[in-house]
Amino acid sequence: MSPARTGAALALAATALCAVAIPAAVGAGSVVVTPAKTHPGGKVNIRVDACDGDKALARSKAFVATVALHNAADATLSGDASIRKDAEPGAYRVTIDCYDKTGNLKSGIAEGSVTVRADKPYPAPTQREHHREPHAPVKAGGGGTAGEPGDGASPAALGVAAALAGLAGAAVLRRRALARRGTDG
Repeated sequence: MSPARTGAALALAATALCAVAIPAAVGAGSVVVTPAKTHPGGKVNIRVDACDGDKALARSKAFVATVALHNAADATLSGDASIRKDAEPGAYRVTIDCYDKTGNLKSGIAEGSVTVRADKPYPAPTQREHHREPHAPVKAGGGGTAGEPGDGASPAALGVAAALAGLAGAAVLRRRALARRGTDG
């Protein structure tokens, strides 16, 4: 094979290899963070179309925790993230790790960004009102409204109630029919 043909074959092979490798590279799909700019303590929605499977993870140094992304109505994966209250102003990378259809996690499939602004959404709390915002969920029971399996009316009691309602309805209809004929009785 001539040197020109060998060079052409190598160039073609390299092009084919790049064409196969590009979809697996970072940025192969879109990552949309809404709103793109937020404040410390804010919330954002992450929407991704780069994953083959139906689950993914979004991670960023700006987030309070890694966010699980799940199927959305528009054939994307979506999830909501909370921004750390102590996040410094600036741009933060959002990295998407996708689960494929067999359940294997593929890291760094796509990237986006979120910008944390320096402004605060609310004025700094005063000494008197420092507990205006809850910091943890309230430890409370169901209040007795949830009930337990088997609570409530038994099937026999429901049957008796239905029979009584039917008898009452029949009595009303009979009374109306007799009233139309002019007899009472």
